[in-house]
Amino acid sequence: MKRTGKALDVKTIEAAKKAERPYRLSDGGGLLLDVRPTGAKVWLCRLTVDGKRRDMGLGSFPRVSLAEARKAAQEAQRIAKAGADPIKARDAAEAERKVAQNAEAEAQALTFRVVAEACIAKQAPGWKNDRTDDLWRKSLADYAFPVLGDMPIAEIDRAAVLRAIDGVWTSRPATARKVLRRIGTVLRYAAAHDMRANDNPADARMLKHAGLPALPGGRKLPSLPWARMPAFMVALDKMPGLAPLALRFCILTTVRSGEVRGARWSEVSFEGGAAWTIPGERMKGKKSAEVRPHRVPLSPAAVAVLLRAYTFATGTAATLENLPKLAALQGDALVFPSDRKRVAFSDMALSAVVRRMNERPEGKPAPWRDADGREAVPHGFRASFRTWVDDTCPEHAEAAEKALAHEQANKVVAAYARSDLFERRRPLMAAWAEHCLGAANKAATRKASQRGQHL
Repeated sequence: MKRTGKALDVKTIEAAKKAERPYRLSDGGGLLLDVRPTGAKVWLCRLTVDGKRRDMGLGSFPRVSLAEARKAAQEAQRIAKAGADPIKARDAAEAERKVAQNAEAEAQALTFRVVAEACIAKQAPGWKNDRTDDLWRKSLADYAFPVLGDMPIAEIDRAAVLRAIDGVWTSRPATARKVLRRIGTVLRYAAAHDMRANDNPADARMLKHAGLPALPGGRKLPSLPWARMPAFMVALDKMPGLAPLALRFCILTTVRSGEVRGARWSEVSFEGGAAWTIPGERMKGKKSAEVRPHRVPLSPAAVAVLLRAYTFATGTAATLENLPKLAALQGDALVFPSDRKRVAFSDMALSAVVRRMNERPEGKPAPWRDADGREAVPHGFRASFRTWVDDTCPEHAEAAEKALAHEQANKVVAAYARSDLFERRRPLMAAWAEHCLGAANKAATRKASQRGQHL
């Protein structure tokens, strides 16, 4: 092994030629340049660790310059003199660097799109039907993914959220609010799983301070004035098909259209007064473990609709006397099946009925509209009922809220107020049906109930 008594310089290093056997050039301070038969020149630092001599590799020349090698050798000597092993320290630092690199790579792979999929998969078992899953995926794909989809979840900030919802915030406020809530849910899911900081850049209150314009208060769904309900029911009775009957049943029971579309004969009972019991899992946004079944007292007019629905769906006439037996034989069959029999109507089927009823010459106002001229929608008939109660029998307001299956806002009160006021609701629903049908309709309903004929 050749040695030189003076410090190395770049010219000396570059001039060092390969030989048949490796040799070393010393720079002093324990720094050596190992010249190998291949011509490779590798920096080494000679150390004494725990009383034993060891050589620590510092990298090859010229990738590691002379100045860098000297600095590394000085640091290694310092660690060794402190009683530690610089080789182990370097290996530990390298391991930490690789861990950090891997963590960074994983963080880059955890995009908003990937985490959103995981979040939806986690929540989906608690949703009552596949439509919620579809709505989540479509809204995020349409509005969130174009901006946030490929961003690492840990890097999403308020500015990114603002960019994502900017195009829809003022053009479609109702949709924008839902998209913002869903983005927030995905970000909170990520924070709960240590994928990002525990903040919420989708907080609407904070976004307003960051420049998000305030939206006007959301307008309620258009509802037909309750005084026009008798005329509407006459017109509805002229509409062909089973969907109009489902809408009629919706109005008379004041339940949501989704619950009517999913109604099954096994849920209807006639003993002790006709009633319909909707399972908890089919109630809006509820899980069966969190809510009791919703009982609906059926007025004679509502039972008359069931008679007509049975005849329409089965092709067999029913009477008030034999309907309980026939309903029991139907089992879990849908009360209002679509053309595919075992498949319920879509959520647009009942809306289509009202749209057909509102068809008119261009320039003419819709015949069935709210006070602002907006066309009525199926869900709005629930508001028609509630307004009728307020205007004609306000003493039944509490029973009306139970009929609409509204939750008590005060959680403490809700924990103790457990009655569904079923018996108080029975005469209320009968009175609502009498109002909706009017004198002529009431007579027709009574006759059809007796004969089991088409109303």
